[in-house]
Amino acid sequence: MLNFKPIYLLLIIPALLGWFAQYRLKQVYSHYLQIPNKKEKKGTEVAQDLLSFYQLNIPVLQTSRPMVNYYNPQNRTLNICTKIAEYPSITSLGIVAHEVEHAVQDHLGFHFINLRNRIARTLAVMGQLSPLLFIWGVFFRNILLIYTGLFFLFGMIIFALVSLPVELNASSRALKTLKEIGLADQEEIKQVAIILRHAAFTYFIGAIQRIGTFLFIILILFMINKN
Repeated sequence: MLNFKPIYLLLIIPALLGWFAQYRLKQVYSHYLQIPNKKEKKGTEVAQDLLSFYQLNIPVLQTSRPMVNYYNPQNRTLNICTKIAEYPSITSLGIVAHEVEHAVQDHLGFHFINLRNRIARTLAVMGQLSPLLFIWGVFFRNILLIYTGLFFLFGMIIFALVSLPVELNASSRALKTLKEIGLADQEEIKQVAIILRHAAFTYFIGAIQRIGTFLFIILILFMINKN
């Protein structure tokens, strides 16, 4: 029987929190998807209203992947999943407003989104290579590969931490703008805030998971070198 070591908690606790965060987000997302917004505006209509308010000419595209909604800074498009785009729901209000605010951040030159955009491509490759390099390093007993994989993982931590203010700022702006232009009343603002708060929790947990994995590997290497 394997001996349980406390350092395993650096992997187990963030993993459990990550599962719980995603589970709760799906519950909240689905719940408010069934509640129509009072203006009866579909996600695409909400997007057009918000883009018109900001005087931004950005294409709104539909994606078939559920719960996949994002602003693409590379081609400057707003990508919204079909249910969000076609349902006049509270969830549609919140998700669309949040993603539009990313476009606004990009337009205004918000420093954190500029930084994230600059490092995104490089860190995406690093994120894919990190576990492979670490596994290869352990398998071939190559310390250079192990530390390279660890360095790449540290890069993903930086990306996760830079993303936090980007996401939090977009959510805060979304709530303010929805109220300002009359797309949501006070009751709906509170409901949208619940959705965005649960989404924000997943960002925090994502960062904690990467930090936990990084610390776990550091401690393992320290124990190996000590022995």
